[in-house]
Amino acid sequence: MIEFITSHFNFIVYTFEILALLVGLYFFNKTRCKSTRIFVFYLGYVVFVELVAFSLMYLKSTVLISYLIRIGIRTTSWFNLFWLYGSILFIIFYYHSLFFNLKFKLFLKIMAILFSMVMLSHFIIFPKIFLTVHPPLYQISGLIVTLFCVSLYFIEFLNGENVFNIFRTLSFYVTIGLFVWWLIVSPVIFFNNYNTSADWDFANLKRRIFLFANIFMYTCFTVGFIISKPKSNNEII
Repeated sequence: MIEFITSHFNFIVYTFEILALLVGLYFFNKTRCKSTRIFVFYLGYVVFVELVAFSLMYLKSTVLISYLIRIGIRTTSWFNLFWLYGSILFIIFYYHSLFFNLKFKLFLKIMAILFSMVMLSHFIIFPKIFLTVHPPLYQISGLIVTLFCVSLYFIEFLNGENVFNIFRTLSFYVTIGLFVWWLIVSPVIFFNNYNTSADWDFANLKRRIFLFANIFMYTCFTVGFIISKPKSNNEII
């Protein structure tokens, strides 16, 4: 069973990602909540990024994909740009839409600018690293941004009037899913040097860690859509 899961790691993750998106799309027209709609767009963005990455890995013989590969687009650089950078900006935008506290909103804007400056500076100084590996700097920066978003979220919710309704909001399940995912996968990056064909034990262990972290996160998203009640405005009220 474990061997099957490890061998089909990508396809299992795709299944949970697409399931979360489909459930989100089902509830998309049932709510006017801006933050919920933004999160559905985020899931669509994630599926798009994964679809292109899948094509770069498994459809190399097609005309379009072979052209993308010839101009230097690989799965590593694709994920660096659109996952480790793009998805973090999307998450900041999502939490910005949740908050009423103007200071928190301003803080998120500043954090987005600083995060972008760090990523852009690293790319300009070390372009080859950006194109060939996933630098720990990107993942640590993503973790820090996520922790700030999570912390501000709970501070704002605790200061709200409906704190006892937290378990009925989509944002709660999104926050838990994101927080646990980053908490689980971040320690793995410090041992990334062992992720080679010379050490298949670590490579397979890493796959399993990422797999179960992804399953947990996207299950949280799916459950959040089902449990939460559609609202006409932001969830933190």
